[in-house]
Amino acid sequence: MAVVVKSNYLSVRASLVAASGGILFGYDMGIISGALLQLRTRFNMTCLQEELLVSCVLFGALLSSLLGGSVIDWIGRKLTMIVNCVLFIIGALILSIAYSFTSLIIGRVLLGLAVGLSAVAECAYISEIASPEHRGKLVSLNEVAIAVGFLLAYLVNYLCISVNNGWRIMFGLSGLLALFQCVALFFVPKTPRFLLVKDARDEALTVLAKLRGSQAVAKAELSRIQNNISAEKGLGWRNIFSLKSGMHYRLIIGLGLVVAQQFSGLPSVLYYSPQLLQQMGFESNESATLASIGAGATKAVAVVASLLLVDKVGRKKLLVTGCIVMAISLFVMAQLNMNSLFTASARCQNISGDATGESLHRNSSQISQSYSTPSKIASLISMLCYAAAYSLGYGPVTWLLLSEIFPSAVKGRAVAFIGAINWSINTLVSFTLLDYLDSVGISGVFITYGVACLLGILFILLIVPETRGQNLEEINHLLNTMSLVTEIKKCAGLSCCQGLQRSTSYRPLVSGEIPLDSLTTLNCESISSDTADEHYPDEIVKT
Repeated sequence: MAVVVKSNYLSVRASLVAASGGILFGYDMGIISGALLQLRTRFNMTCLQEELLVSCVLFGALLSSLLGGSVIDWIGRKLTMIVNCVLFIIGALILSIAYSFTSLIIGRVLLGLAVGLSAVAECAYISEIASPEHRGKLVSLNEVAIAVGFLLAYLVNYLCISVNNGWRIMFGLSGLLALFQCVALFFVPKTPRFLLVKDARDEALTVLAKLRGSQAVAKAELSRIQNNISAEKGLGWRNIFSLKSGMHYRLIIGLGLVVAQQFSGLPSVLYYSPQLLQQMGFESNESATLASIGAGATKAVAVVASLLLVDKVGRKKLLVTGCIVMAISLFVMAQLNMNSLFTASARCQNISGDATGESLHRNSSQISQSYSTPSKIASLISMLCYAAAYSLGYGPVTWLLLSEIFPSAVKGRAVAFIGAINWSINTLVSFTLLDYLDSVGISGVFITYGVACLLGILFILLIVPETRGQNLEEINHLLNTMSLVTEIKKCAGLSCCQGLQRSTSYRPLVSGEIPLDSLTTLNCESISSDTADEHYPDEIVKT
């Protein structure tokens, strides 16, 4: 990372500022898990109201995703992030002074609007200012920031859980974080690709020269970007869904990844982590929130590991590895909690009004007595592995790939549409989690998510391409040559590791390179990474 900082100071600085929005994202998504422990008593909330309070931020994110794509492509990535900050500040203010359940809902919906825009704008911004060799690391900074946001939220939860009206402090702190990012955003440049789309070529060249540190390099890259944008001109919403435009395969990749990501369960588990940990034997609010800190810390460490590995081992291997570890962790937790399978937890049954807090405490006390200390420790370790595996693969890599696979002219709209699907599924899973927990028990929940992870592995192996080491124009050409039927046939053949490697070429070979057509006769394992880097620097996408 030191090399990245030395050679691309402006791009790293701008990426850090943009990625700091991820802290707001993670904090506002994670803080509700602890705040609920106080709010359900303060406002005599039923389980339905708890689910509404968690899900309304996801509904807000869904709304902004539907509209945000056009906004991002119209006003640009930078200005969209500034609007995000204003929404975060207003939402935090409303929540911190709320005196009714309705005002809580309004504040959470506003935060959701900001979260939905944030998820698209920040990754799009970073991917368009970063150089190809460092794009994976820099885009992954956003997921690192999200993990830091979750960890910060869990720490604040633990510190404020015993404070009278501590939930007001929990919500209010995010406004200060948003104010910091809002000010910092005025000192970062717009992206060269957006400037070219808006016909501001001279400004784009100036920005690109500062980002790359060389006028000659900037001119060459600008020319390539300009040619690509010219080819994309006229692309709109209709083209995103058109088979003739070549966008359909990209949509399949994006939609498949977000569906698999959400049904892996981790996003929803994070919202309810203290409640789920109470079901796993951690009785008190304090012990449950303290255990949540461990999940947040593990998530942050794993995201940093992903950042360091994503440009070395590739996107696809991280996705597959993460899914495998998640599935194993979920099945282990299911086995440890097997006594709860298809056993109603009484968590949401006949609980309302003033009896809520007392009934929940009595229920969690009974659960705690049925678990031995080794069983609780094993469950917690499995939960940490589950969170770490998600943050190694699905968490950062999904949004990195989404920022890479769509052309600049429609990137905002395409990623926003996929984001809308993402938030729809997230809302569905989160809104029904407590009721599903009541129906099948915590073991049944873990088994369901484990099966979803196994299906995710199959999708990644069959459909998802490797994009490591290629610039955005090369990735665009690669995806134009791929189709669903072709890729499934390749993987069905099981020849030459085709499930984990993709190759493409569209430039003349230079002296010393081997024609790609001849690679079908070579064994994949016979080509070392060093050799591949030397002879096929851009023509081959390596895993």
